[in-house]
Amino acid sequence: MMEAFMEYCACCLCCGCYPARQYRGDLYEPLLLDNEREAVNRLLRFLEQKEEKPLLTDERLHALCTLSYSDNVELQRSAALCFSEISSRMLAPVSVNVMEPLVALLESEDTQVQRHATLAVNNFTLHGPESNIRTTLQSGALYPLLTLLNSPDTEVQCNACGCITSLATNARAKREIVVKRGARPLLRLAADAVDPRVQRNAVGALLNLTHLETNRSDLAREGAIKVFNDLLLDDDTEIQYYCAAALSNMAVDTEHRRIMGSLWERNIPGRLIALLSSMADKVKCQACLALRNLASDETNQRLIVRQGALPKLYHLLKTGSKDTQVAAAACVRNLSICKANQPELLQDWFLAILPRMLSDKSTAVRCHAAGTVRNLVDTENAEAFVQAGILDALTGNLVDSSSSVELQSEVTAAVAIMANKESVRDHLHETKEGRVFPNLVSVATNCENLNVQYNCASIIGQLLVTGIEAETIGPNVPGLLCYLERLLNSGDANSIQITLWTLLLLAKYDNFQRVYPSSALPQKVEGLTMWANLPANIQDMAQSVVNKYATS
Repeated sequence: MMEAFMEYCACCLCCGCYPARQYRGDLYEPLLLDNEREAVNRLLRFLEQKEEKPLLTDERLHALCTLSYSDNVELQRSAALCFSEISSRMLAPVSVNVMEPLVALLESEDTQVQRHATLAVNNFTLHGPESNIRTTLQSGALYPLLTLLNSPDTEVQCNACGCITSLATNARAKREIVVKRGARPLLRLAADAVDPRVQRNAVGALLNLTHLETNRSDLAREGAIKVFNDLLLDDDTEIQYYCAAALSNMAVDTEHRRIMGSLWERNIPGRLIALLSSMADKVKCQACLALRNLASDETNQRLIVRQGALPKLYHLLKTGSKDTQVAAAACVRNLSICKANQPELLQDWFLAILPRMLSDKSTAVRCHAAGTVRNLVDTENAEAFVQAGILDALTGNLVDSSSSVELQSEVTAAVAIMANKESVRDHLHETKEGRVFPNLVSVATNCENLNVQYNCASIIGQLLVTGIEAETIGPNVPGLLCYLERLLNSGDANSIQITLWTLLLLAKYDNFQRVYPSSALPQKVEGLTMWANLPANIQDMAQSVVNKYATS
């Protein structure tokens, strides 16, 4: 590129073959003005130094400005070439003063100038420091770049799209690009460009625009969903990836999910399901994420399962990369919300994967697996979950002190549903060497999350219904008193009710009765009997607790 620049400069300095700018009678003006000639010489000396990390000093910038604002198109080309050469190696942040002559070159009508000027902006925004994006926007480069999207020249299209892609990482620019009607030419290039580089850059820019909520409705009105969906069939995996990600973003919004699920003739869910078998892992991952978002609606949940997604998701849960497994687990979780999908999800071959997911190294996979169990399990089918090893896998997370609050919430919620069945309670008593009960008390005591406390209290209550050995109760009395008092203090009616229920169940244990009067609980329970805002049934329960411990 530097050789090309030097060739231009040499021609400007030495050759008289370029037409003069004015005609005066029978005389022509000199080819170059003195300041232009000096600027060319200065830039030649600059580039001949071959600096590894070039800097644009005031002197060099002045020379570039002289050429950029010249009426001589060859000098403009020289300036654009020089900018493109410098931009590929310059690491220092650019200033608005540097960008202004470059913006002037973007507005040139000469295709060669446009090519090199757009390449320079692309280099500055893509490879330079992040501040270059803000500076480029401040310099007013966005509008001429959007205009150049309509250029008939492939290189200009490609470079301009690349610039817009980089600029669209900026929140303000994302909106400004759409407001200035930049989405329309980007969509046209994405749909119709012959050069795959142009398509990639156009779709990449559009993907960045979909990250902004306020843009998505505008993009949908311009036909973005159709374009993204059509390009899912493209042979280019980069384009597939960008389009799947863009559709995933679009599917965050309820209205767009409805549109995407109703386009039967284009079958967006079916095409995303097909991509689950892609050779590119990142495409499979993005297809999972798009299906997950689509599966936020019941209609789409059923549609996705009917079109055969489960076997492919099952395969990805076993063989996919870490990120893909997380995405597939999240998708399955959303699909499990739909009651109509339960027959397919409750098959033995699918239940068999859940214990493995619940033991995964990824906390996210375990959370999604526990959430799936929570959606699927009820008292009637709980035994099948025990037989599949799912209950043991759930309790394995209960006795794991490193489990996150989110995981504890999902696991305890699933176990609380299962514990309504007597055979499940018997299994909980026997499994994990009898550590389930003390671990539940420990989690309820140490976790500040009210949902986790409530779920643990529910399971503990169910275990007390079946009966627990007195020697198991004794060491756990301090913890029981602690979390029960916390639940009473929460002011939540359900938490208060489950506390009173638990106290009634604990009344039969002498080692609990002896400690109970010296705790803060008796006074708090008695206060509930006179709390007018509580439902009558809870007040009655409170009175029952008072009476129970008074006569014990």
